[in-house]
Amino acid sequence: MKNEIVVGLDDSPSASAALHWAAQHARSTGAVLRAVHALDWPYGASSTESRHQINPIEPTRVDDSYRDAITAVFEAVSPSPDWVLEFVHGYAGESLVFLSKHAELLVVGTREHVGLGRLLVGSVSHYCLRHAACPVVAVPIPAPLETESAESEVESPESALLGA
Repeated sequence: MKNEIVVGLDDSPSASAALHWAAQHARSTGAVLRAVHALDWPYGASSTESRHQINPIEPTRVDDSYRDAITAVFEAVSPSPDWVLEFVHGYAGESLVFLSKHAELLVVGTREHVGLGRLLVGSVSHYCLRHAACPVVAVPIPAPLETESAESEVESPESALLGA
């Protein structure tokens, strides 16, 4: 087993939360972080390629603005020099499971897909939890912080006792 943490990465809040958790864990354990961004569209539209193939994509083959957006998410954690961001062609769940088969840990974000959305999109995190050979950490989207105005509306225990 490699001292490597694989994390699924896209530009969603859940992936950003997973990346931040994985980066903190990698720093505390001395592990190498491997952030993986899987693309199966439009690259996966070809009928000659199997959905089950996982192939590296040269970053230059990805649209500049799209690549820059994903790279910015990765750069936000101030990556160590030995950490890598990798673009692959393939279904995200299968790619992450395959690439993490010798890793110490797989980290994924969780999204809230319900009803038809889950049926159409599927759940990468559920796929990874069911199929990965290594431990999987599913990181939820952080809860929104309460604003000061919402906090001022909440009555403090002291003011409730004093009748204020």
